[in-house]
Amino acid sequence: MKDEAKWWWRCAGAGLVTTIISFYFGMIPNIESCAETGGNLGSIIAFEIVRTPADVATLFGEEPCRSQFLAAMRHATWVDALAFIPAYAAFLICGLIALRSRGPKIAAAGVAAVLLAALFDEIEGMQLFAIMADLPGGQSTIDLLIPMVRGKFALLSLAALAIGWLIARIGGFWPMAGLIVTAGGAIMLFGATEDARSALLGLGGLISWTVLLAMAIARILVLRAGKHPQAG
Repeated sequence: MKDEAKWWWRCAGAGLVTTIISFYFGMIPNIESCAETGGNLGSIIAFEIVRTPADVATLFGEEPCRSQFLAAMRHATWVDALAFIPAYAAFLICGLIALRSRGPKIAAAGVAAVLLAALFDEIEGMQLFAIMADLPGGQSTIDLLIPMVRGKFALLSLAALAIGWLIARIGGFWPMAGLIVTAGGAIMLFGATEDARSALLGLGGLISWTVLLAMAIARILVLRAGKHPQAG
């Protein structure tokens, strides 16, 4: 139980860092200016899911807004590469390791999915930088971006499904949390199937990751109190 508690502490710490960075993205000056994102789709995800140079041109708008938005997006992409990706990868992996006694093979598969998703995300960032270096970018660069983005979200969805299933195996009242995490993963996966549903990518991640963070904190408190719900 001590080992599990240590991993939940690490999960909670990484989850808090992930949450702080998520809020920081929205605070970057000009991060939404000049962006025609289509309803509730944020400019960062809108940039990730572009399919043509024309999409990029529409997103970045015209001067003088374009230069401001470009600077904001470059900053966001650096934060993503150097802080957000490592933070969310650590968050999810620590959660999976904390849950590994509930299903070692599922946990290992989940860890592999997260690592691959993080790799895809870093490659995605390289393509975004290449596009921003020569707006609106070339189709060949965007063609490399497309599978990285879709693959990343699909893998993160699978990781959420694995985490939800493992949480449900704890038993007691925990399966409800597992069900919500699983639902978030399913929503994210559904959002990855079509551009028109891309707003669901952020929603699914928000649901799964928020519940996992709450779960980590709750498990720390339960294990510290010595109240261990029996596994189902």
